[in-house]
Amino acid sequence: MTVRTLRALRGPLLAGAAASLALLVTACASDGSPGGGSTSGSPSSSPADGPSTSPSSAPVPSDGAAAPAPGEHVRGLPDGAEGTFDSPAGVAWSPDAAVLLVVTYGSSTCPQLAEAEAGWDDAGETLDVRMVEPDPGRVCTMDYVPTTSAVAVPPDADAGTPVTVRVGDLGEVEVSPRAKDGVAGPVAWVPAAD
Repeated sequence: MTVRTLRALRGPLLAGAAASLALLVTACASDGSPGGGSTSGSPSSSPADGPSTSPSSAPVPSDGAAAPAPGEHVRGLPDGAEGTFDSPAGVAWSPDAAVLLVVTYGSSTCPQLAEAEAGWDDAGETLDVRMVEPDPGRVCTMDYVPTTSAVAVPPDADAGTPVTVRVGDLGEVEVSPRAKDGVAGPVAWVPAAD
């Protein structure tokens, strides 16, 4: 090929490369639903249907608005909470009665999400927060960010006394009560595994 031919092909080749890159980025960002990623923080199924692993249960960025409702997930920490990289999870009371805020760390595109409801263990001493099974086919980014899930608990668990919470297989933590009604409680961080 001559230099003149290469120069003539340079424009179309660059345009083709740019188009291919745009398609690749769009494919990576898409979750398979029309229009790309989800912007809803609420699950697509009711609690009776079990946990939702559909794209609509993906966390949305926190904008400092009201605390999420049970079954909702937001990217980030609860308002006023300080994070830590020394723990896989943390738990705090939401400002709303009988709702826990469960913080997990992991990929922003494949976060560990808590199910919408938790209950007492067989002994009636520990609240069991189960985690949603991850989608095995989802492509995950290599970042490490917090995600907060709101979890409804039995009303007797929110009695103004400390309660032990088991967060899936991440560990257990004792959660202190709120200082007053309508205010989130402090985050209790699960001890890191040795």
